[in-house]
Amino acid sequence: MYRKVYIVGDNHGKYNVMFRFIEAYDIKDCILIHVGDGGEGFMRRDKQLEQFSQYNDYLKSKDIEYLSIRGNHSDPAYFDGSVDLSHFKLLPDYHTQIINDEKFLFVGGAISIDRKIRQEGFSYWKGEQFFLDESKIEECDVLITHSAPTWLGPASMEPFYHWLEEDPTLWRECQRERHHHDILFGLAKPKKSYAGHFHNHFSVDFNGCRAKILAELEIIEHKHDQRTIT
Repeated sequence: MYRKVYIVGDNHGKYNVMFRFIEAYDIKDCILIHVGDGGEGFMRRDKQLEQFSQYNDYLKSKDIEYLSIRGNHSDPAYFDGSVDLSHFKLLPDYHTQIINDEKFLFVGGAISIDRKIRQEGFSYWKGEQFFLDESKIEECDVLITHSAPTWLGPASMEPFYHWLEEDPTLWRECQRERHHHDILFGLAKPKKSYAGHFHNHFSVDFNGCRAKILAELEIIEHKHDQRTIT
């Protein structure tokens, strides 16, 4: 049975805001895919797991299956496949899933440009970045990532100036990460793709792929004629 599929941009732990959008637009009986940065890990693990259970209860009441990849502001430890509740799932990198006869490939992670002012193990994790593993890449119809390739989204060095004095390798690392996304896209050959991370909306058609970056908490229905509702 076919179900509606929605994509949602970074929520940064603002689940209550996301749930208000769900109520306002009467979103239900669907799959909701989050492109990363859900704030996983910014509280004690027991409290975090309790919160996940509460989110699951709400989503279950709406018959919404929530699938999320990790962002840069996510503890990678939660994305090993162990958070697999009935309606709330945190997906490991390179997870694949058939949804409505389309093959989805999910790969999270990105570098935080403000990593030097964050506390390791509390608000920053060394394993936050995107890891290219060509052996795990499968061709897909839809690719879900947190960051984006070089041809999609912002390319200016300007936002980095403030951070480079304390973090001189930052720009080079971020550029390398985006070039690795170029490789990912080249091997996965998606027809459609969605990302987050940059907090603004970008859209481009490139080599047969309709690629989008979603703004924070932006929600898009995944179909040929997409419609932004927040």
